Amino acid sequence: MAMADSSLDDSIDQRTETNSLATLPDELLLHILSFLTPLELAQAGQTCRRLAITSYDDILWNPIVSQAAAETVPEPKPMRTFRDLYVSLFPYWFLATNRIWFGDTEPTGKLVLARYDSSVGSIVAHQVVAVVARSMDQVSFWEKDRDVLIHSFNPVVCLDMNQPVLRLDIASTREEGSVNDNIVGCGRVNYGKETLMDTFSQSGLHSALLLCRALPAGAISDTTAVWPPLRIPAASRARNASSDGFRSAGHAPGNFSEVSQNNFRLKKWAEYHGRPSNSFGAASRIAAALGIGMPFVEHLYQDNMDFGPGPKDVTTYSSLLPECYTPTSERPWQGIFVGDYSTHGCEFLLVTQSDEEHARPLPSGMDWMREWFRGGPLNLAAAATFFDEEDEDEDEDEDDEPHNHATEQPNPEVEVGNVEADAFQSTDTVSNAFPYVRSQDYDDVPSGRLEAIKLTGDPNVPRSQYSFIAPDIGHGGFLRVADEDRFRGARVVRAAGHVASQGFREDHYIPSQLIMISHDCLAQFWEAFGHISYYTRVDLASLTRQGAARAS
Repeated sequence: MAMADSSLDDSIDQRTETNSLATLPDELLLHILSFLTPLELAQAGQTCRRLAITSYDDILWNPIVSQAAAETVPEPKPMRTFRDLYVSLFPYWFLATNRIWFGDTEPTGKLVLARYDSSVGSIVAHQVVAVVARSMDQVSFWEKDRDVLIHSFNPVVCLDMNQPVLRLDIASTREEGSVNDNIVGCGRVNYGKETLMDTFSQSGLHSALLLCRALPAGAISDTTAVWPPLRIPAASRARNASSDGFRSAGHAPGNFSEVSQNNFRLKKWAEYHGRPSNSFGAASRIAAALGIGMPFVEHLYQDNMDFGPGPKDVTTYSSLLPECYTPTSERPWQGIFVGDYSTHGCEFLLVTQSDEEHARPLPSGMDWMREWFRGGPLNLAAAATFFDEEDEDEDEDEDDEPHNHATEQPNPEVEVGNVEADAFQSTDTVSNAFPYVRSQDYDDVPSGRLEAIKLTGDPNVPRSQYSFIAPDIGHGGFLRVADEDRFRGARVVRAAGHVASQGFREDHYIPSQLIMISHDCLAQFWEAFGHISYYTRVDLASLTRQGAARAS
């Protein structure tokens, strides 16, 4: 009996050894390991010597690095192997993977493009900017109404290569042993630390990157301070308000599984020693360098005359889902656009195209236009009642708050009350009476809703707010087919533009017309303002090529 048991044990041991991964040929073992994530691959390498040796093979780590970098990485320089390269920039690869990021800086926001720079082995991000030349030669009159101005719009969209927003370098003097000590998945990474970055050329200005946790969906409501806000589609959201500057443990991830792959924070501050100065000019230069508002820097100068570590400006960033800005045959208009906002300059928008089933409820400020959106006339009586009620609510709120006349803002650039009056006057002659309307729409037309959400903003309507909404770009929202030379053949649909006084006060929605010139170009007739402005699609592939060309 004992001999039988011994034979059975030997048979089991022999089958186990025969079926072990460690006994497989190299080619087959590499193929199996190629299905593992970097974390799983590192953990598999800790089980036995054979798997440890095989799991280090660059045949496995080269595609892992290329996938993380969102581009082909031909060689692992400045590191010796692709595994060393991956580990050296772990856990920050998600910055390059997601590529497009936008920040919550108030009110302007910031749009950045991140990529892996294979020439030096670093992850770098630059701000996306747009420049447009202004001249009277570029102003023309609308054929349909000589009182309406049209500004031609040919922006140059590029990356600001003068100063990176983010830069994570590999320490080239690192010893090989220190790299291997930081094995992925072994719990030796401090995910809550601040990673200092060399992004400023000015002495005394500093920046650091912070990883952050995503807030569970069940903990988010319409009033929760999160970035991005709920109107912007996102894979995850993080808090963007903190009474302690995000220093509490609840904001920092404790392990890799808690690291948000779609959010991060940047901290900026000024720190001078032995160089006291109270120069307002110096403050303005620091504000420009840090990319923050002057009130913050003035506070820094008033409260930190010794120029020790001053107040910290923390910006929360979020990635944009590729499926939200990549056009498809069903949603050809969605994407990132740059728009003309007159004296505010160029601003970037996320244009989403959704069907009625998945569309969010329209903002309450558009209620008075619902009949018009369905093809009826504008109800001006309902509009007057709506705005009167809004004004009464705002007056009550102002009466409840203490006034500090010494700090009140000057008269806003846009008096919304005047805009309302102009809207009422223009609707009788424009929106309710179209002598040039072609009543017959095309047979094959798009459907759904277009929403333009600001990725960058201005003092009137800040980042993350709606700029305009066309509730129905199909037959239901159709106004006319343009017959004027400039827009000939383009469909024109009903829309609502978002306006506000400075400081995003008294924000309202007013009637507008969206001219759908092409999938890459839109125009908006702001009836109350008497002008037509353009929006053009941003070529993201061109921006990526620019970053790669400059790096090489």
